[in-house]
Amino acid sequence: MTAAQKVTIQVQDFQLEAYQHSEGGELLFTHRQIGEAVGKTKGTAQNFLANHASELPAPRKATIPERRGAIPLTPASSAVAYWKQQASQGNERASALIAAIGDKPLSEFEVVSELAAPTQETQADESELQLMAEGIEIASRWMAAAGVDKAAVAQWRLNELAQKVPELSEVVSSAQAAIAQNTSSPTGMIPSQLAERVSAKLERKVTAAEVNKSLHELGLQDWAKPGVNRERKLTEAGKQYGVALLTTSADGWQGAQLRWFESVIPLLCCHLRGAKKE
Repeated sequence: MTAAQKVTIQVQDFQLEAYQHSEGGELLFTHRQIGEAVGKTKGTAQNFLANHASELPAPRKATIPERRGAIPLTPASSAVAYWKQQASQGNERASALIAAIGDKPLSEFEVVSELAAPTQETQADESELQLMAEGIEIASRWMAAAGVDKAAVAQWRLNELAQKVPELSEVVSSAQAAIAQNTSSPTGMIPSQLAERVSAKLERKVTAAEVNKSLHELGLQDWAKPGVNRERKLTEAGKQYGVALLTTSADGWQGAQLRWFESVIPLLCCHLRGAKKE
């Protein structure tokens, strides 16, 4: 099984994170690295590469230090094709990167290994990470002692880790998916499941759309990016009734999925009874 080492490529003022194949030194990228290089998400790069798969070189499988088993990595020419597409759509960072690359293949730029001696700044970062990890561990023990469900505690710890260390978002997403797949009763309920429970209590049909509308009206959820997409977020009031789990859909979209605890059902029933009377 072939391996790839994480490296940094110096392209004029740009430092691109990538992987270098142990056999031949080919430069390869994850979807996250490709998207973030021009200020975009992993999902946008993933969608572009999937839609142009027939026109681009096939991914190369290799092992990397952060993941178990071989994973598909994207060749540099495919990454450049995505950056060119972003530049054509007015992405200023992508335009500057393409201008810096010019006609040269990425393999001709300086490749700097990340295996360097730790600096004082690095040591400070490690101390900060250690304090963060200890804080998460202590808080999770308190939650467990208070009777919070083990799966909920695990999801909370992963959410905190993803917020504090964005570089681990792929690992966190994978771990959360594993928890969901191996837990008989996933933490919390989605709106369609809430709708079933509320319908039974009110003895009338309540839809998931009505539940979502009520959660907005109750001030428990709000739009994460109003006018941009349909992703929702918990409000401060909503955090005692639900949890936001990172999830990745089949089409590559990654974002938060809200799951609601049993304690929100009485609020929904009361709210919907009042709405029905009006």
